[in-house]
Amino acid sequence: MRFVPTWGTTALFFVLFGIAVLLFQGRKHEWARFDFILDMMPEFYSHISNYTISYLLYAGVAYFWLMMGTPFRYVIIFGILLLAANFIYELYIPVLNTPDITDAYFGATGTVVAFLFLSYVRYFGLRKAE
Repeated sequence: MRFVPTWGTTALFFVLFGIAVLLFQGRKHEWARFDFILDMMPEFYSHISNYTISYLLYAGVAYFWLMMGTPFRYVIIFGILLLAANFIYELYIPVLNTPDITDAYFGATGTVVAFLFLSYVRYFGLRKAE
């Protein structure tokens, strides 16, 4: 590893990871559902898997890449590819899927949240490994 994360970066990674997993748990478990979310969007938990998959894939892979010293442009390219994949899959590929633009928006949101986290990591959250 060329870089190591600061303590705060590691904590933030696990907090955001935990939020994504908690939201995903709301699909099956009543205890993990938030009424204020359901009041605003009753179908929220039927779309949250796209958010969770996009967030976990992007944040998990690219976080490791940043610690390995991968240039940030590759992290950006990966994010753009994930955004495109969300919309292409949801709009044009009906394999094991009902086309739904809302799912694509949830996936895009997960990608954007992960990008914001990764931007923080890139500019403030790493130090050279000893």
